[in-house]
Amino acid sequence: MFAYTNIGRYYVLNFHRLLTDLDGQHGPNVLALSGTSYLRDSTQFHVGNPQGILMPEPSATEAIAQSCFKFLPQLNCKGEPIRISGTPERQKMGMFKEMAQALVGNNGSGDLGQELEELKQLGESAPDFWQDRERILLLVNSYDQARWVADEIRQCWWGMREQVYHLQRDRTEIITDDDIDYQSRMEVGALNRADIETFARTGGKILAAPISAMGRGFNILNANGKAAFGAVYFLTLPYPHPHDTQAIAQEINRRALDWIEDANFIAWEGEGILGRAEAVRRLAARYWRSVEHRSYYKTLRPNEELRAFPRQDLAATTAGVIVQAVGRLLRGGVPFHAYFVDAAWGPNYAKEQQPDTPRTSLLAAIIDLLCDYVDEDVISKALYQSIADALVDIDGFNWEIDPRDRERV
Repeated sequence: MFAYTNIGRYYVLNFHRLLTDLDGQHGPNVLALSGTSYLRDSTQFHVGNPQGILMPEPSATEAIAQSCFKFLPQLNCKGEPIRISGTPERQKMGMFKEMAQALVGNNGSGDLGQELEELKQLGESAPDFWQDRERILLLVNSYDQARWVADEIRQCWWGMREQVYHLQRDRTEIITDDDIDYQSRMEVGALNRADIETFARTGGKILAAPISAMGRGFNILNANGKAAFGAVYFLTLPYPHPHDTQAIAQEINRRALDWIEDANFIAWEGEGILGRAEAVRRLAARYWRSVEHRSYYKTLRPNEELRAFPRQDLAATTAGVIVQAVGRLLRGGVPFHAYFVDAAWGPNYAKEQQPDTPRTSLLAAIIDLLCDYVDEDVISKALYQSIADALVDIDGFNWEIDPRDRERV
């Protein structure tokens, strides 16, 4: 296996003809296997049209249909919904601590304690699906946030402190037993990312982890070969940092392919190869600057000239992240519970019990986008019909379509 960051989509799509133009040789045979490689509006995930589809096992589709999705905003001590996404970085540690306190309640009387008890009862009443799955996965955006949440839960819920873990980066520099012992004393409840598949054997009940660390390659199973976690809580929106140069380069790599396929793109009006190359370079620089100036979800605007539709891009990309995350809880064809906790998922409904729209809510935008996909596209229907149906019936959330959202906004 080799890794090279931002090598470019064109290279990936043409790797099979690596030496063909040079000496006529056939390049490597390439097989790409990932359902989320087909998300038309996502610059992060979408690769292109597949040559075929391997349909999921019927048990997986049935498990999603039996799963529960719920919008579950938490309230702070003033009775206000806790909104983490969109707050300044310097305030986020305090916000995550408030979130953890609200979820724990009075010594475990809050939603986390209730969820663990419900999962335990389900394990007794429906053991084929739920036995030995009374574990909760808390997803955040960074390793620091995972540590903040886990530490606060341990402080608030003293009886559970030995069963609360947080994921940490792999410590490749630790090479001796003494170093390992020292590290374990330094960070109570820390679990290396490489050891995540062993979580069911730790005796832990709650794991806080960055959503980006929950890749498709992990099978986190219990002793029965089923998904170890019964519930997942999305504590915040996986919103990209505006100054993440790696993410911007990835977006432009993908967008360049859209420009190539559009014969009417403005850059191709230039004189000769040099003129067109210079025009593309200027437009790419302009695109880069526009991405760096993005801020809140509501402020995202389309740019028809550059073929940029950031709101659809974010909705499709976040849908892919959610699909990959809940995939960890589907192993063995079992259902799960999924909760969207940050009030930013549905700000209008969380604050005033007013319906959100795809213009105000990323959660509403995801649901609307997936519904459009499965209605318009046979490939998307095969891949996303079950999760689109489940999200349409999400509990605790009310949303509607604003006529303006039927435009490319």
